[in-house]
Amino acid sequence: MTFYDSFLHDVSFVDSLTHTNLMLFILLREYILSVRLGQSMFDDSVDGTPKMRMYMYFYDLLRKSSDDPFRCISEDSSLLPTSLKALVHGRIDRIRDSFEAVNYIHPSDVKTLLLSSSVSLDEDDGFFLTRDSVFGLFLRKFALGFHHQSFEEMCKFKYSFLRAYDKATSFKRIKYPFALPNSCNLQLLNSSTRTHTSETALQISSAVGQLGGRPDLDTKELDETFSRCKNLFPELPAPYYAAHLLAIRKRNISEAVDNLCSYFETRMASEWSDKGLKNTCAYMAVASANMHLSFGHWLRGKCLEKEALKKSLESESGASLNHLKITHSLLNTDTASFRYDSQIPQRIINRMPHVTMTELRTKFWSMVDSGASPSELFLLYFNSPVTMLPACFSICLLDIATVWSLYGYPILYTALLQCVINADCLQPCPMSDAVLSTAFAGMIKEFSAAGAVNEALNLANCVETVICRFSEKSTIHQARLQVELEQALRSGVDLAQCDRLVNALRLCCPWEAALYQAEVERLRGNCVTSHDLLQHVVQSALSRLKSATIKTSEVTSGAADSSTSLLNSSITFHVEPFSHLSIPVFDQHVPLGGIARLAQIAVRAEFALVELLISMQMYAQADQMLDEARCLAVQYGLCAAANKVCLLKHALRTLRSAPSSEPSVELDRVLCEALHQSDHSTQWRCLTYASRLRLRAFRSSAELGNFLQSHLQQLYGALTFYRSVDDRRRILDILALLAAALNSGGHIKERNELANAFHELRKECQFADTFLRGKYVVAVL
Repeated sequence: MTFYDSFLHDVSFVDSLTHTNLMLFILLREYILSVRLGQSMFDDSVDGTPKMRMYMYFYDLLRKSSDDPFRCISEDSSLLPTSLKALVHGRIDRIRDSFEAVNYIHPSDVKTLLLSSSVSLDEDDGFFLTRDSVFGLFLRKFALGFHHQSFEEMCKFKYSFLRAYDKATSFKRIKYPFALPNSCNLQLLNSSTRTHTSETALQISSAVGQLGGRPDLDTKELDETFSRCKNLFPELPAPYYAAHLLAIRKRNISEAVDNLCSYFETRMASEWSDKGLKNTCAYMAVASANMHLSFGHWLRGKCLEKEALKKSLESESGASLNHLKITHSLLNTDTASFRYDSQIPQRIINRMPHVTMTELRTKFWSMVDSGASPSELFLLYFNSPVTMLPACFSICLLDIATVWSLYGYPILYTALLQCVINADCLQPCPMSDAVLSTAFAGMIKEFSAAGAVNEALNLANCVETVICRFSEKSTIHQARLQVELEQALRSGVDLAQCDRLVNALRLCCPWEAALYQAEVERLRGNCVTSHDLLQHVVQSALSRLKSATIKTSEVTSGAADSSTSLLNSSITFHVEPFSHLSIPVFDQHVPLGGIARLAQIAVRAEFALVELLISMQMYAQADQMLDEARCLAVQYGLCAAANKVCLLKHALRTLRSAPSSEPSVELDRVLCEALHQSDHSTQWRCLTYASRLRLRAFRSSAELGNFLQSHLQQLYGALTFYRSVDDRRRILDILALLAAALNSGGHIKERNELANAFHELRKECQFADTFLRGKYVVAVL
């Protein structure tokens, strides 16, 4: 006990840095790692080294410094098993690299290596492999002492150790008979490479979600590495599983299936008990279900989930049940708890935060889909114990940012996306590729909405070059296509180019492509075709929402039914004369963001239908469509969409009745909320709309003077914004509105200048002479 107390208190961290202690550190680490990988050092009859004798030798090294710390790994020494000597020699050769040495002796790595005292171990290993044992304390203390030094001091100590090692073992290295491939010694030599192979495979498996963010890693080199590992060690399971995960990242299902089957064949071959075989079968079903889930095979995943549950209950394995719980949460959109929670040991849940994280995200997005309030969503996240974990922080932050995008706060959304990118670059999460690609895609769209189109396209180029190499590349590609398509629609010059972009976008998201295709047809003047496309989108989305597993209220169901009946009674399909157009088929595709995003797309399609019906002077149908859009927006908590419904309602009333003397208080409130909940483009549209209403309402010269003083500057600001994004129709609209305002105020010279600019631009853009004639008073957004 006296030695134990002095070891804890009397000796400082840096004083523990000796050659003997570093040698003991390597011996302990390699032995513990071999135990964790399930490789016993004492099953071979060739090695007659008693386990307790080796432990006592370690204890003697711990108590006092040795004059020759390398004696135990020499050829003629019988203190250690031959296999452990080979592991130590291989590790010392690898830590000649300074960065490898720093990572190998890092305190966090040592903490992960040691087992907690709650884990059941063999009696001989219980006092040896846990964190609070004397050897566990030594490992932690030595790692802290090593990292208390500067990098130069670390390298200096390492070089002195390597010089002593080379001097002591220059003529005592174990000579392995390579000419005898069947000899036992050659198999012991391979154990060092075998352990290194297992370590490499485990590292790749844990970081497979971050491979796209590592430009120095070549997937072809990884494939070659796995191929060599399989040829050298065909019975080793780890390389097969790592190759399986990499194949999923590359979206190669046949390769993923082959590697998964090989992995479980090797696992089954190494199991001897019936319980172990059943547990392996349970893991096989769980991994297969997750694989099919990642490829979108939901029905196959559910079948495999049932098989995994059966095998897990037969094997009485809490670990496989825990993994099955993740699959259950991902495959089921309801928030019902896992039925077999009581059979999962609590200590296993505490050691697996990714289980809690998956449950949290599944419940969170189920609440979003059911229209929960923001306060309920944020309470759920902020009260979770895994939210602030370094490995989960960027994922949680991205979910919160996405919620703000649904509720319509783009400034906060953009700020949180920047925080997500910074947080994930500092501490990559297990799904770093997906997090970064989603965050950058949102940034690209926000840049475009703010008028920075060139910056958005440049950012897309940089992200595709540096980060995206796998399936997440489609997210950035979709964002780029939407930016280019928005810009092409603003200019309205080359509609054939718009068709090409729509066809490319259809491969990424058919819902977005259908909305843009309807806009292209409207610009062509095919209003009926545009109406039919939007009607098809609304019908498909409502049908998908009704068939979802989310529990909807009777009011909402009635709203959806009335919306469908309205659409069925509207204009029928008229697509036969247009050979270039085909009605899109959505199959079972759900847009990125789930049910809530699908509801947002349905509302956007209804808004487009409303504006189209207003342009066709079908005011009654437009008003009824706005009622359906309001029900859908309220059900799913789409606040920005609900505000836009109010604006369009007021615009519709303005068109159908005489102008009021002043906009109402309710309209001012809605406009104020819209300015806070919208992007820059929508903000300028709202400001222009307010100016249009006031210009139409004011009659006296005093009122017009006040209007010119307060609104003329913001109209010029809107003109500058629309010129920066080359939105020619909006530019002409602003010019007409400014000319009318100046004419009412008696500013004839300025009015004539704007009128000349209007006619020149209309001629340059090849618009018809009737474009916007007398339309400056039309109250549409």
